[in-house]
Amino acid sequence: MLKKVSVLGAAGDLSTATMKPGFVLTTGAFSFLAPMLWAIQMLLELFPAPVLRATPSAEPREGSPVTLSCQTKLPLQRSAARLFFSFYKDGRIVRSRSPSSEFQIPAASEAHSGSYWCEAATEDNQVWKQSPRLGIQVRGPSSSAAPPILNPAPQKSAAPETTSTERPGPMPPLPTPSSKDPGFPSPLKTPDPHLYQQMRDLLKQMQDVRALLGHLIMELRDLSGHLKLEITKGPAKY
Repeated sequence: MLKKVSVLGAAGDLSTATMKPGFVLTTGAFSFLAPMLWAIQMLLELFPAPVLRATPSAEPREGSPVTLSCQTKLPLQRSAARLFFSFYKDGRIVRSRSPSSEFQIPAASEAHSGSYWCEAATEDNQVWKQSPRLGIQVRGPSSSAAPPILNPAPQKSAAPETTSTERPGPMPPLPTPSSKDPGFPSPLKTPDPHLYQQMRDLLKQMQDVRALLGHLIMELRDLSGHLKLEITKGPAKY
C-alpha cells in the first residue's frame, strides 16, 4: 500500500517514487498496474515543486530585512487543500511546519549567510516536495554611508576662516592708547590698564636713571677738574 511519495526534483517525474518504509521503486525495473501508476502520477502532480526566492535580494546588506518565500501553487481542483511550509539552512531546520509560505529575517547578519531551501507538504503530510537550494550571502554595511561623514569637514575648515576675517575688526581702537601716551604707541588691539601702569612705572624709572646719570656726569666733571689741578700743581713743587 502506497503511504508517502517524496519528490526532490521536478513535479511529474515518474522515474523515482519513495515510499514510507524507505523503498525506492523505479518504473524501469518494475512493472506497475495502471491504477497504481495513475495514483502515483496524481500524487506527483498534486502541486509543483516549490521555488525559494529572497526579497529584496539574495545578497542583502548587513542590518537590512530579508524575506524568504516558498512559492508553489495548488491546482484549482485542489484549491481546498492546505499546504504547510518548512525552511532549512545548511541542513538544519530554521522554521518547522507553518501555513505561512514566508520566513522573515528582520535584520540580516553574517550568521544568516548560508544555503537555504524550503519544503511544502500537504496537511496530512502524505505528499511533500523540496525546493532547489538558494545561497544567501550577507554583505557588509553600505559604503554609501561614508560620504555624509566627510561632508562636515569643509564646514569645520570654514570656521577658522570666519575667525581670521574677524580678527582685523578690533584694530581701530589702536589710536586710543597712543593719544594718552604719544611717545609709546601700543600695538595691542584692546587697552590693558595693567600694561599702562607698567609703562608709567617704566617711564618713571627711566627718568630717575636719567637724573642719576646727570648727577654722575656732574661728579665726573668735578673729579676730572680736581685731577687736572693736581696734575698741574705737581710739577711746580719739583
